[in-house]
Amino acid sequence: MGLADAIDTRIGGRIAKGIRGGQRKRLRICIEMLTRLRLLFLDEPTSGLDSAASYHVMSHTARVAARDGMTVVAAVHQPSGDVFDLFHGLCLLAAGKAIFFGTISDATEVTTLLRLSFFLFFSLSE
Repeated sequence: MGLADAIDTRIGGRIAKGIRGGQRKRLRICIEMLTRLRLLFLDEPTSGLDSAASYHVMSHTARVAARDGMTVVAAVHQPSGDVFDLFHGLCLLAAGKAIFFGTISDATEVTTLLRLSFFLFFSLSE
C-alpha cells in the first residue's frame, strides 16, 4: 500500500507530527483488511490521492478482497478509468437516489440504449 517509506515513522496526531494524510488513509484501510472482514465499507478511499496512488490503493484492496473472499463497498467520486475498471458492480446516485444498480457492462448498455446526453460528453466513470 505504499507505506514502506513510513515503516519507522510515528502515526502522530494533533500535537506530534507523523505520517502524512494519504499514508494515514492507506494505513486505516490496511488495519481494516487485517481483521479479515467479510464486508468492508470504504468512504472515499481515494480522495486526496493522485491518480497513480488511487489506482495503487484500489488495486491492492481488490487483490486482498479477492484472495480473502471479502466484499468491498466503496464510495468513490470521479475515479480514473483504470480505477473504474477494477469495479465489479456499480450504484449510480443522483440527488441522493439510486438511478442505476448493476454491473459495469449493464451500465454501459443502459446508457447506450437510453442515449443519455450526459454520457455523450463524459465517460461512465465520471
